[in-house]
Amino acid sequence: MKFAPPKEQFELIKRGTVEIIPEEELLRKLDESCRTGNPLNIKLGCDPSRPDLHIGHAVVLNKLRQFQDLGHNAILIVGDYTAMIGDPSGKKKTRPQLTFEETREFGKTYFEQAGKILDISRTKILYNSEWLAEISLKDLIGILSKFTVQRILERDDFTNRLKEQTEISLHEILYPIMQGYDSFAINADVELGGTDQKFNNLVGRDMQRDMEKILRL
Repeated sequence: MKFAPPKEQFELIKRGTVEIIPEEELLRKLDESCRTGNPLNIKLGCDPSRPDLHIGHAVVLNKLRQFQDLGHNAILIVGDYTAMIGDPSGKKKTRPQLTFEETREFGKTYFEQAGKILDISRTKILYNSEWLAEISLKDLIGILSKFTVQRILERDDFTNRLKEQTEISLHEILYPIMQGYDSFAINADVELGGTDQKFNNLVGRDMQRDMEKILRL
């Protein structure tokens, strides 16, 4: 497939973006994509913690559409498993836990809503239960061994709750790790997210880097 020049793509992608981490890596991937003719896998995850996408989702969905229009693979992950925990980003206390049946029911409307921005015929939509449900205890132990409590507690939400002596449930600590596994499962080249998702997305990059070692355990 013929793509626009890497720098031209980069300037379009950068427009309206708060931060690209790191910029040189994205440029390198765009250059390689042009050279090989292989599109990049662009990941956006949405947790169905409610029946409707909110206006904030429109921003990142539009960015995903930009990548899509540039010829790359748009992958929308409906987090039916991660939504059972609920993203702790920006939360001062543990979210009420949802059942799997509730997250699947809420997720049904996401396809239609996302289609108002994305070209659904060219969008890969997946539920993360497809791979998270298959993780064995042995594999989970291997995955968790690559992360420290200190690393997970770096996120401001947890640090503030510790200072305020507000409880942090153990299943909340698993959230960024589960979301990071999504990145490995789909072999994401680029991850999109709001500024509140920065920590989760960085954990995803760590996960992809370390999974080869984890799988050898």
